[in-house]
Amino acid sequence: MSFSEDCRNLQQSFARSAELLTAMLGHLQRRRAAWVSARPSTLAPEPELERLGQDLAREESTRDALVAQLRRALPAPLAGAPGPLHVNVTRIAGAMPTESGRELRATADRVVALARSVRTEVTLGQRLVRYAQEALRAAVPTPRAQPPGYDRSARLAMASGAAGSLLDGRA
Repeated sequence: MSFSEDCRNLQQSFARSAELLTAMLGHLQRRRAAWVSARPSTLAPEPELERLGQDLAREESTRDALVAQLRRALPAPLAGAPGPLHVNVTRIAGAMPTESGRELRATADRVVALARSVRTEVTLGQRLVRYAQEALRAAVPTPRAQPPGYDRSARLAMASGAAGSLLDGRA
């Protein structure tokens, strides 16, 4: 493929990622709203979220392959090979025609903003779950271990076969 085709494919990959992240953000926000309203029917595991996560992982691997191809197509630095060259969207956009580079940069920026929103939503969800766990622990007392007692032979009942202090039954 040519450099321009790889760039176009990279932009399409970013656009697909943006769509997936938007869908994931919507699902996470609906889940949080359902959790707050305490509707247990809507708190069941969602296979759609898992599918979206897998699709995002596939897009990321596709993008990594495209960036590797673009790394080879970009001009090498003055004193080195293109292999260790750090390539990001800004460098790729700079090598493209101006309008195409702006579009790629805008799409990548949109994906970054959506990824931050998803990360924020996930963090909020984790905090809500931790809060619920702590509130449940505080509301439901944990059963205490029985205090050590003695059996009829005046042996410590809770110990594993160890003799306890003898009790004198006389008044």
